[in-house]
Amino acid sequence: MREEFDRSLDDLEAAIAEMGERAEAMLEGAMRAFAARDAVAAEAVVAADADVDRLYEDVQQGVVRLIALQAPVARDLRVAASMIHASLHLERMADYACSVARAVQRVGDLDADPAVSAQLGEMAGHAREVGRAALLAFAQRDEAAAREVPRLDDLVDRMDLGIFRRLVALAAADESLLPWAAQMIGVARQIERYADHGVDIAEQVVFVVTGRTVELSSSDAGRASGTDGGDGSA
Repeated sequence: MREEFDRSLDDLEAAIAEMGERAEAMLEGAMRAFAARDAVAAEAVVAADADVDRLYEDVQQGVVRLIALQAPVARDLRVAASMIHASLHLERMADYACSVARAVQRVGDLDADPAVSAQLGEMAGHAREVGRAALLAFAQRDEAAAREVPRLDDLVDRMDLGIFRRLVALAAADESLLPWAAQMIGVARQIERYADHGVDIAEQVVFVVTGRTVELSSSDAGRASGTDGGDGSA
């Protein structure tokens, strides 16, 4: 019975890892399309979202079957529940990448500012790092690593604010940039939300390890607390 449970859990872990890889590839592809102003490449990113949606459904149904047939308790139950949440956040991350790709299709040949475009590319790179770090912590059940994820997200948040201010100033100085700037404010917001969901996944790691529901911030870094507040089960 335990072997069957472990096999099912491994399959779900693999599906979640694949969702993370696909979501990251989508954001990377969207930003490549953005840099090249390639509407065809952007459409490929939009189409890729269907695969992530299918994986999401597979994980949701798989977890329900696991709970119904195996009736896990203690930490095993927390792991199963966390997979439902993690897969939801990954599905949303893919949606945000898809939204960036759709923005590429909307801006077309609008006048753009190369410096801001480069900053958005850098911001997306940091957002992908947030997602990778969160998923690694999730796979390893590493609470200390999970508590470090918000530090990475802080950089994304700071860049989002800086880009917003730059775009407002650009549009005020040159009205021809206004349509593009308005779209780019949305793009920065989508990238910022992608990273936020990475932090949400990190919070699931703390839940699995400790049994406590938390909202992580950068002040929590390095404060792994073992199983304090949990049920003490391995």
